[in-house]
Parts: sequence; structure tokens; C-alpha cells
Amino acid sequence: MTMDDRHTRTRTFTQFPLWLALVGAFVEVLLLYVEKHRDALMLLSGSFVWMTPLALLTVIAVVVAVCALVARLWRHTTVTWISVFVPSSLVALNLLILIPGVSHFAAALLAAGVAVQLTRAVVRQAEAAGRLIQRSTFPIAVAFMAFGAFQWWTSRPDAASLVVNRATPRPPNVLLITLDTVRAANLSVYGYARQTTPQIERFSKQGVVFAEALSTAPWTLPSHASMFTGHWPHELSTDHETPLDDAFPTLAEYLRDRGYATAGFVANLKYVGAGSGLSRGFARYEDYSPSIGEVASSSTLVRTIADNFRLRRLIQNDEHLNRITADELNTRALGWMGAQSDAPFFAFLNYFDAHEPYLPPPPFDRQFGPGRAHGRHSPLHHWLWNPAVRHRPFDDADRQEEIDAYDGGLAHLDAAVGRLLDRLDQQGILANTLVVITSDHGEEFGEHGVYEHGYSLYRPSVHVPLIVIPPRGADGGAPASISTPVSLRDLAATVVDMVGLGEGAPFPGYSLAGLWRDSGGATAAMTSSPLLTTVTPSPGQPDWFPSSKGDMKALVHQGMRYIRNGDGREELYDFAADRWERINLAASPDRQQALADARAALDRALTRDK
Repeated sequence: MTMDDRHTRTRTFTQFPLWLALVGAFVEVLLLYVEKHRDALMLLSGSFVWMTPLALLTVIAVVVAVCALVARLWRHTTVTWISVFVPSSLVALNLLILIPGVSHFAAALLAAGVAVQLTRAVVRQAEAAGRLIQRSTFPIAVAFMAFGAFQWWTSRPDAASLVVNRATPRPPNVLLITLDTVRAANLSVYGYARQTTPQIERFSKQGVVFAEALSTAPWTLPSHASMFTGHWPHELSTDHETPLDDAFPTLAEYLRDRGYATAGFVANLKYVGAGSGLSRGFARYEDYSPSIGEVASSSTLVRTIADNFRLRRLIQNDEHLNRITADELNTRALGWMGAQSDAPFFAFLNYFDAHEPYLPPPPFDRQFGPGRAHGRHSPLHHWLWNPAVRHRPFDDADRQEEIDAYDGGLAHLDAAVGRLLDRLDQQGILANTLVVITSDHGEEFGEHGVYEHGYSLYRPSVHVPLIVIPPRGADGGAPASISTPVSLRDLAATVVDMVGLGEGAPFPGYSLAGLWRDSGGATAAMTSSPLLTTVTPSPGQPDWFPSSKGDMKALVHQGMRYIRNGDGREELYDFAADRWERINLAASPDRQQALADARAALDRALTRDK
């Protein structure tokens, strides 16, 4: 064999893994495209067309570079064989993982078998492999670019949604902030002993704090959908696998059509991302970030390895690869809001920093305790998702560790919201902006045996903050606090009323502004409006979770909170006296009339038109 032949073979053994990665990435992109269209809620960036191949090619390039270095130090045919086998195994494994029902162990064995055959073929037919690489690389690259252009064209925003009609006189801006997974009980603005929200408390003095606000669902998508449309979750399309459809107009659509510039900046990528249907009506909607973490999570292989619970426990880090921080969200939103000089704006910000696995940055990670016992490892994260330890008994130390971390996350989030509002104030924007700060749902820490959210309707998971700060000079004399129980379902009606666009608005419910504008009729209307909360079973949850028995429904009625479980079992709690819902009064003889009244009220609420 001549020296030129050796160089040609060496070049082929180096190029083949990269070529195979390019082919494998193209196949992966096609499969992900099909899956994304089948599952709109799939956790995948719209930029996967370039992120996915970049991630895989980077991994394979690193492997090739290491093998090339080893080959320089140890000239042996075994190294040549390994330099083709290892990357071929990884490319094959990357695709086999995508096959439903195939375990990772079985996929690894199959990938090794495929790689053995590919390696043998390349070693025996190096010249033919080289010709194949030369002839096919350019067409594959062209196909990639053509598919990328197609994907961009078909997923671009509807041009009609970008039209902004000018309105005169200019109404106030609207800033809607949802603090994902924040329960009212742990906020100092609601009387919590720990100073978790001093910044929000500072701004709340300029507006109204609703002491008893309830979300319409204990998890993200139906709760946000209800806020945006004014409809109850059982009237909407949303569930764990179905996004919001276009059956009802959204707040963003309504404001857009009346001259508002609209934009959403969200950090809950799955259930508030563009695929959730909540982006309808927003001319600009930013969810996924073109970060290193997002590129890594766009690769099936990298994501599978990174999400391995054994690895996560070993490196003591349970953080999401592609979490969007409050500071990043602020930067995006402030840049956009500061540029809106021609028209009023509606900006929607969804923060995700308080969501499990509760990993606030320093110094907030140790603000309310000694910090995590093991790096950035969260016992709760593994309790929820790790099959090896899932739902084991949670001891008091683990529970307190999670609460300390959660409270630290709240303080971190509070500081970020304070910086956002301070910056808007400095720019002169806040004075003419209606600010609404709320949460989509609360969180549970074992008060009724379960943790996190979405698994029951108990009060910790649905009692949320609601703070409304009117533009300066508007609705003067508003009280600092309102104790009347209210529902987030009325948020859309409240916003359009407060910006002077309530006449003829399509949103059911009542404007909460009536509670401080009118002490008579409005309060009577609000108290007669149902305070309904519902939840459907979460896929894959254990049988002992409360919602596993079927759809749960709850209602506040005449000072009582009534819960109907999926198996028909009823619960009744004193709304004012039993805030943690520990004493079930459903069997109490002197509460039978209250039980019957609440039962009838729930049935009416589920069937009424409004």
C-alpha cells in the first residue's frame, strides 16, 4: 500500500463518522418534525432543524478528535477500528432511542451491532466509502437547507397577527406577569414569616392585593388558558396532550385588534411555549433560547444521557438543561417594551424560576437554610420522576430542604421582578402601565400526601397571589387589600375593563375592579359568581394520588370549600377557619345542608353558560 493510499484510508476513517452523523442528524430532524406535528406540546425548540445536527455533529467531532489523538500516540489497527466503531455506535443509538417502546439497553445493543457491520464495511471498502462521502455530502447539505427553509416558511407567524391598528387617545399599557408555581402561602406579602417577596410587597402598596385568589386549575396550561379566555378549563380544549384551540378569542387577540402591540416572553417551555396555543394573538412570542443548553437538549442522544438519573445523582445536578432564567426573561422583555413608542403594548411574562427542582442561584440558595445537602441535587425531583426512588416516603429533613430551596427561589424571583418594575419606572413606562402579578397555580409540600402540583385540588395548589397595580392616577382610592374570594377566570374581563375596552368584550366573568369601585352591586355580583377549580388525572401518576380516581372538581360556596373526587367522595372545609383543609366536615351532621347546597352549586357551575 502506497503512502497516498494510507492517507486516503486515514482521511476516510476520519470523514466517515462525520458524514454518518450528518446523515443520522438529517433522519433525526425528519423524525422530530413528524413527532412535533403529531404532538404540539412536545418539548422541542422550533430551531431544532439546526440545533439537532449541530449537537450531534459536535459530539461526533469530539470523539473523532480524541480518536485521532490516540492514533498519533498508538499506531495500531485496533485504534482505526475503534475510531469508526464508537462514533457509528453513537449515531445509531441516537436514532434507535427515538423508537417508542425500545429500552435504552436494547437500543445500545442494537446500535453496537449496527456499528460493527458499518465498521467492517468501511475498513474493507475504504475507497468505496470515500467516494460515497464525496458524492453525497453536498446533496445532503442542500437537502438540510431546503428542509430548514420549508420548516421556517410553514412555522412563521401569520402575517395577519402582525397588524397593529393605532388607537387615539392612547390607552394604558398592560403588563401581565405570571410567577409559575408560586403559592400565596409562602409569600411575605401574604403574611409568610420569611421575607420572600419584599420587592413585590413594595410595589403592591401602589395597588390592590387580593387575599383569596384561586386559580381555575392546579397546573399550567388550563390555568393560563382560562386567564386568557375567561372560560373555565372544562369549557376549553386544553389537557396534558392537547393545546388551546381557537374556539374562543384570547386577551392578546382582543387587545391586538384594538391597537395594542403584543408580545409574550415565557420560560415554561412546554405548557406556555408557542406549541401550547397560548401564543395566539401575540405578534412576538419568545420561548426557547438559542443557548448551549438548548442546543444540547435538542439532541436525542445528549438529552437522554443528560437526563439519566444515575448520572444526575453522580454529578449532583438536577437543573434543566434549557431553563430560561428571570434575568434573561427581563432582558428580552425590557428591550421590547422600551422600543414601543407608537402604540400601547400588552406584554406577557411567564417566569419559571420557582418551579422544581428549586435550584436558586447564590446567595438565594442559602437565604433560608443551609442549602442543598448534596450540590444541586433535589430529592423532590427524584421523588417525582426517578423510577428507582419514585414516591418513596419523604422524611422531614428532605421536606424542609425543599421548602428552604423553594423559598430561596421565591426570593430570587422577587428580586428579578423588582428589577424589572424599577427599570420600567426609570424609563417612565410604569406610570402608564396596568400591572398584574399572579401565578398559574400553587404548590404542595406533603400537606395532603403529595408534592408539586396537578395531583389534587387542595388549597396549597390553587391559592395564588393576585396583585393589580393600576396606572398612576387611575381608580384612585383603591383599597390595599380585598378579602373577597376571586377567581383568575375573571382576569381577562378585568384587564379590558381597566384599560377602557370592556364594552362588548367577549370574555365571560366580571371585572374585579368593581370590588373597589363599587361596594354594593359589584360585590354582590362577584360573590354570586362561581369560584370553580377542576383537574383531570395526570398520565402515569400512581393510583393513590387524589386525582387518579378521576376528574376532581371544587367550589367555594357560602363560606365553605367543597371538593368532589373522581370516585364520588365528597369533602367540605371551612374556607376561613381551615386554610390547610385538614378537617373534612362532609360527614358532620350540622353541615349536611351546607354540603347539599355546595353540591347543587357545583352542578350549576358546571352547566351554566356564564
